[in-house]
Amino acid sequence: MYFVYYLLPALCMIPIGVYLYFYLKRMAGWLHLDTKKLWVRLLAAGLSAFFALLASNIWGIWAVIVLHLVTFVLVTQLLYFLCRKIITSEGASRRLAKAYQCGLVPIVCTILVLGYGYWNMGHVVETRYTIHTKKEIREEGYQVAMISDLHYGTTMGPEKLERICRQIGDMNPDLVVLDGDIVDEATGFDELQEAVELLGSIPNTYGIFYVYGNHDRALYAENPDFTPAQLLESLEQSGIKVLRDESYQINGEFSIIGRDDRANPINGGRLSSEALLNGVDRTDFLLLLDHQPCELEENKQVGYDLQLSGHTHGGQIWPMGVFNGRLGFGEMNYGYRNMDGFQVIVSSGMAGWGYPVRTGSSSEFVSISISNP
Repeated sequence: MYFVYYLLPALCMIPIGVYLYFYLKRMAGWLHLDTKKLWVRLLAAGLSAFFALLASNIWGIWAVIVLHLVTFVLVTQLLYFLCRKIITSEGASRRLAKAYQCGLVPIVCTILVLGYGYWNMGHVVETRYTIHTKKEIREEGYQVAMISDLHYGTTMGPEKLERICRQIGDMNPDLVVLDGDIVDEATGFDELQEAVELLGSIPNTYGIFYVYGNHDRALYAENPDFTPAQLLESLEQSGIKVLRDESYQINGEFSIIGRDDRANPINGGRLSSEALLNGVDRTDFLLLLDHQPCELEENKQVGYDLQLSGHTHGGQIWPMGVFNGRLGFGEMNYGYRNMDGFQVIVSSGMAGWGYPVRTGSSSEFVSISISNP
């Protein structure tokens, strides 16, 4: 796994560095520098190696910048060769050659796309779903507000989170679901307390429910700023109900079942979908909270009514959403699916992990109306 996630991406930066070398040499020629001179070639090689080294951490912002730049260089190169075959005017051909040689188009495109990605990450929208059930629930149904993948501290401070919490509170939710990765390894202890205090203040009728994501307990960092015990204590002090392979019943008709995360389960494992329903009235509406959208077929067979998940970020950087399933991030990338009555909603999350850029989806919180047809 280390090879796939760290070493292989770093090795891929070697050919990318070589490609950048020729790109920079082309720009040097446009600047009327003699590309045959040693110092010019050494400068291009040094810059290429420097950027490739910065990008060798595939989870860092420099990897995003360099990969976008190289992609746009490849695209402009392809377009240049295609246009050269089509354009017959000598003057137009010269202007096209100069535009290509200067190499500025890929840089401008990279700035525009990542600038949009930065804005898009911070622009949180509400996404609404309506769920119908044949099970007997109260006439007015239930309103659920869902937040996942906040990764607090990446792109959001207290003022913005407080504003969103007020917006969610104005929806008068019956219950609020925090579906994992609310914090991560980069979150400071003060930020953790800040986040859970604000989230715990959202007005609701029946409670705020939390399940762990793969990042919440900061197990991927050697020296995180908080411990799992401190996280749990902060959540409980804020009145948030933590469900670790546990269930909670509302009104004798609506059961919330929270699963421990499959990546970092407590005590080395988590209960099966079937075992989670021991002691639960299966005539209740069964709401399953599982950070990662996995084991969907099994959950359908067991008899859950609705599963809420996050984790995938909807493919935070395009086109990662296309490959999320193949990379093991989950069985759904984003959105809604009805599997013969078992319904699944996967949120893209309120923020992202690692870098403050999102080009593959929107940042969101989710509102869900559950009612009889």
